[in-house]
Amino acid sequence: MNMNLNTNEILTTTEYDMFRKISNRKITENPKLEEELLSEGQRQPILVNEKMEVIDGQHRLYYLRKHRKPVRYIIDPTANFKTVISMNTSAVNWALQDYVYSFALEGDPEFVKLAKFLDENELLSDKMVIVAGSGRRDGTAAHVVKKLKKGDYVFSNEKQLREFCKFYERVLNETKLPNKPFLQSVLWTLYTTSVFDENRMLTQLKKSKDLQRKNCY
Repeated sequence: MNMNLNTNEILTTTEYDMFRKISNRKITENPKLEEELLSEGQRQPILVNEKMEVIDGQHRLYYLRKHRKPVRYIIDPTANFKTVISMNTSAVNWALQDYVYSFALEGDPEFVKLAKFLDENELLSDKMVIVAGSGRRDGTAAHVVKKLKKGDYVFSNEKQLREFCKFYERVLNETKLPNKPFLQSVLWTLYTTSVFDENRMLTQLKKSKDLQRKNCY
């Protein structure tokens, strides 16, 4: 491919394998985006660097490939995730994990650790991990999230968060409660108090669950 000729031009292809992922960012289902691409077509081209690594538009590529639709894309040899953030276009629709992986790819050690934790975590929401990982006890995440989007984050509470994950897994297994962000947040706030007792909390949750069952009959 002649990069001098194609740089910053809008190109079209159905050769999906030419695009490369540069992180382990999870593809979360977005039915609204899928429907929009099918009904209105691809309005915004995918942005790739000179290695054909997708900088912006991984979800668009996912759905276009799924439905075997042509992909419109732009090659920018200097593009990186900071480019997208500074453009303030696609970045406004980014999930928190997109910011995490973008700064991790820049080599920031705190974001590298956080990205690894997110990849390994299957129970807790990304927001929960980010807030708890920063050492915050309560559910007011706005300040943490705002700083994270600017690349300012310290994953200072990894050890306690891993211990909480083990406890939370016990909660789900032994109580059969549904895994909800609200439950995660409440239990985390209680877990980080000095008087918290795991076994006592599990007993209380089980009793509450049993009482709910009885009230249903």
